[in-house]
Amino acid sequence: MIAIFGPKSSQTPEIKKIAEALGAVLLDQWRGEKIDVLISTFDNLEQSRALLREIPKTKFIAVGPKSTSSVQSIMKVLSEMTLFAWVESFTSDEFQTRTLQALDEAREARQASESLVMYLEHNQSLQRLSEELENRIETRRAELGESTWRLQQSQRRSEIMHRALNAVHVSQSLPEMERLLLSILHPHNHASLDAPNVEWIRIAFAAQTSLNERSPSNYSVQLGQNGFIHFSRTPDRPFRSEDKNFLNPIAEAVSLAVTRLHSLERMEQIKREWEETFNAIVNPVAVLDEQLRLVRGNRALLGGRAPEDVVGRQCFEAVFGRNSPCPGCPVIAELNSNHIRGRRRNVANTRTMQFRVSPRLGAHGQILESFEVSSRPLTKVGLRDENQDESGESSLMVHLYRDATTTARFEKRIVESSKMAELGTIGSSIAHQLNNPIGGMLSHIQLLLMDLKTMDFPGKEDLFLELKEMEKGTRRCAEIVRDLLGFTRRGDEDQAHDHDFNEIVEQAIKITELQTRSRGIRFNLVTTDDGRGSFLVHGRFNLLAQAVRAVLLAMLPSGIRDQQIELRIKANGNNIEVIAQTSGSTEASRENLDLTVAEQILSEHGGSLSISKTDLVQQAILSLPRSNN
Repeated sequence: MIAIFGPKSSQTPEIKKIAEALGAVLLDQWRGEKIDVLISTFDNLEQSRALLREIPKTKFIAVGPKSTSSVQSIMKVLSEMTLFAWVESFTSDEFQTRTLQALDEAREARQASESLVMYLEHNQSLQRLSEELENRIETRRAELGESTWRLQQSQRRSEIMHRALNAVHVSQSLPEMERLLLSILHPHNHASLDAPNVEWIRIAFAAQTSLNERSPSNYSVQLGQNGFIHFSRTPDRPFRSEDKNFLNPIAEAVSLAVTRLHSLERMEQIKREWEETFNAIVNPVAVLDEQLRLVRGNRALLGGRAPEDVVGRQCFEAVFGRNSPCPGCPVIAELNSNHIRGRRRNVANTRTMQFRVSPRLGAHGQILESFEVSSRPLTKVGLRDENQDESGESSLMVHLYRDATTTARFEKRIVESSKMAELGTIGSSIAHQLNNPIGGMLSHIQLLLMDLKTMDFPGKEDLFLELKEMEKGTRRCAEIVRDLLGFTRRGDEDQAHDHDFNEIVEQAIKITELQTRSRGIRFNLVTTDDGRGSFLVHGRFNLLAQAVRAVLLAMLPSGIRDQQIELRIKANGNNIEVIAQTSGSTEASRENLDLTVAEQILSEHGGSLSISKTDLVQQAILSLPRSNN
């Protein structure tokens, strides 16, 4: 406490205000209060000196002007009291600072004094307790020594037990489990009193029960329905009851571990079988979450890519390489309308969505690639993830993709092959049926010409010319039948040989002109020699002639009549090209069945088909690699 000492007449409003700011009290006489700092003016030095005799540890601050008379007054009383500070007035800057400093030192001194008293009292108590503890220590020292030894032994046994249980837990096979347990329980690795010594451990299945009687010092524990675990050591050391109590928890852990290993092995087998089945599906299969992100894909979908490079991407990016959803995808509409989330709680009510998407479109909007998609939601109960609703269920979707473009192409190829096979059958039949009468007609005409040479009558020359024209027409009919028969069925059509590309194109022109001659359309073949002589290509004559014929038919403008179309065949490096160019409106496009078949045949022979089109001119270039022979 801070006290400003002096008569009431000296307690001016200014001093009261200062006392209130410091939290001090004003005293005109001492009534036994505990004072930490005593403040007095020089006018009350005598009274203050008497008060300080009663409370000698109080810090004293004198307030008054620093003059010679003040110094003399202070010197008179310094022998009886200690002056902490001397300030000139209550309003000086030093007054508050010195007052608070005195208060801190007074409190510290008081606390130190109280602490010293408490320390002395506590020291005496400690001395008494020390004497009592020494007596107790002496009486229990022997008991503590024995308890320490038992505790250490128990800790060592617990450590061995912990190591054994951990070895059982980390083992990935029964031989590894036996080896790790034996390394822990073998006599060389611990004291005989810490754990039972075991020199041989064997985990046997139920069919190997004969091991149960291996030796008199063998302790066997049944592992449920899985078999037995056998602990064994030398015959002169049978297992005691405490040894068996130690080994029983290990046997229980082994039983659980054996069950776990069997379950893991079965699960791994099921997982491998499922993955092989999943990857064996020829069509791409994708497992998607509700944000259409790929969770799992089979080998056909990955296409040689690493799973970590694809998983997590959106389906349109992972499957089709697009940066945006496929146009008209109904799954997005279903997700946005929350239909799939509403149905997924009852898997039996979910339905498979069948739809078609076209991820690739041409520059003019034509479909370049089309897929048939089967989409079905799946429900995974109890899986906690970000796609989970209030019921604790998480939904996935399975998409199966079928390449409709390839399917349609193969269907068209089959239809065209069927048409060509039928055409070949009909053409071959007609050719054989016509060959006999044509041969007979030609023979009779030649006989008439021979007989005509020996005869002489008016009009002989005119008749001779008419018979020659008949012979020429009959030979032309025979040649047409021969070309038709050669186009539909050749003796070597099942094997690839070297052929002159000129001969192939000429054969295709002859057959095509059978259809175009009525319209006055003929073809003229122009060969540009590159100095190497021949234009040999390797392949099947009949198929290549069909490809050239299909391109010629597809290139004919609608309504064209009485024209001659020029074909140019030339060598371009290691390739041989046939260039056909027409003018007028045509329907030659990649969707044309004739061009589809031709492109497929050329592709199988290592060649290509290029179509370029403007408003007035259309050009087709058939390219085949030159034969190395």
